[in-house]
Amino acid sequence: MPHVEPAHLMELALGNDISSDDPGGLQHIAACDRCREDLSQITRVVAAARDVEESDLPSTPPERVWQHITQQLHRRQ
Repeated sequence: MPHVEPAHLMELALGNDISSDDPGGLQHIAACDRCREDLSQITRVVAAARDVEESDLPSTPPERVWQHITQQLHRRQ
């Protein structure tokens, strides 16, 4: 049996019940180290993304940072 498609793994990691669509996929994951590891990694990413709070997001850099970048770009031209 071929490996489980990444989109299918993503749906499983998101908790979408698509197991009835492809029961062989779940059996493959149970027997395949690669697909099981892929699902585990995707599940960890999904969990981390769900735990993100606004304070975790990057803030806008101060105007002086953009001015410095602009100056550096103009010097290179």
